[in-house]
Amino acid sequence: MLATVQAGMPTGLRPRLSWKLIPLIAISSLLTLFLLFFGAPESVAWGSQPQKQSPEAANQQQQHQQQHQPDGSHISYQAPISDIPKQIWYKLGPMGLTDKTRKWTETCVRKNPDHLVHFMSDPTADEYVKTRFSATHPELVDTFLKLTVPIWKADILRYLLLFAEGGVYLDLDVSCEQPISKWIPSEYQGKAKLVVGWEFDAGWGDNIIRQFATWTIVATPGLPHVEAALDHIMENIRQGMKKHNITDPADLEKDMLGDVVDATGPRAFTRGVMKSARKLFNFRDAEVIKLAQPKLVGDILILPGYSFSASVNKFKQAFGEDFHVPPPLVKHHYAGTWKNEKGGEMV
Repeated sequence: MLATVQAGMPTGLRPRLSWKLIPLIAISSLLTLFLLFFGAPESVAWGSQPQKQSPEAANQQQQHQQQHQPDGSHISYQAPISDIPKQIWYKLGPMGLTDKTRKWTETCVRKNPDHLVHFMSDPTADEYVKTRFSATHPELVDTFLKLTVPIWKADILRYLLLFAEGGVYLDLDVSCEQPISKWIPSEYQGKAKLVVGWEFDAGWGDNIIRQFATWTIVATPGLPHVEAALDHIMENIRQGMKKHNITDPADLEKDMLGDVVDATGPRAFTRGVMKSARKLFNFRDAEVIKLAQPKLVGDILILPGYSFSASVNKFKQAFGEDFHVPPPLVKHHYAGTWKNEKGGEMV
């Protein structure tokens, strides 16, 4: 698990809101109109306030916190919260929103008026991670703040946000085709704590490394599956530093950890999540691939390729010409701003 140092009274995996974050949240709300008309400030939140946590959800969170020792170590698995927080997280690059990304993100804002929407920049992301995790995960914070490859930090940030806060993470180049309220089928409502969708699945056969799309992830906070993904990524970084005889994460260069998708991206996330799932739930890998319908494994809802990644799956080839392909939930527009020698936008 993530190396932890516990400070003060035990709080469980989910860090509590620090008073230091309150000014950031207040200021970000006041800057919403600035973002809409003049570009991206350091951090913005808009939308209605999230609904209050139900008594059942609050009780489950308390039970979850009681399942951890004061030093942060696990005793046993306890699903933390049944409610997925109604909030959307975005990560801005140094250039802010373009006309295209503004258009795409607006589809998600307008289709989900009951969700609070957060835009985080590099400075506010660094401050958030430092404030939220320094007391409990000092190695992770030190590593995150020193990394110089933008896509590594963007990947880690999305997992940290979902781990600590929960909600929906979306890349800027994703448009929402349906409201988030329709993403989880009725029979899985209240059961799904992590919602992921295959990127490459239908029609790709067996000779492919399958991965979950990480441009769209839905989660309740405090999930061990997301923690496992962070553990996996931290180990990748440690091994990369060891391989290149490096002691300072600031000295890591883009090619030193191998392919981004394996180091911090979709494959790293998938390997961590699946490792956690295999440990906690009884299923066979063959049951969760080549999906024509959503599949619930424990508290993980795995969606077919048409949900988050319709354009790259081959449904007719996989399921026959008569197969009716359901409408996608989101559309990924593949802006690919991270695909350069620097690994992302630079000032």
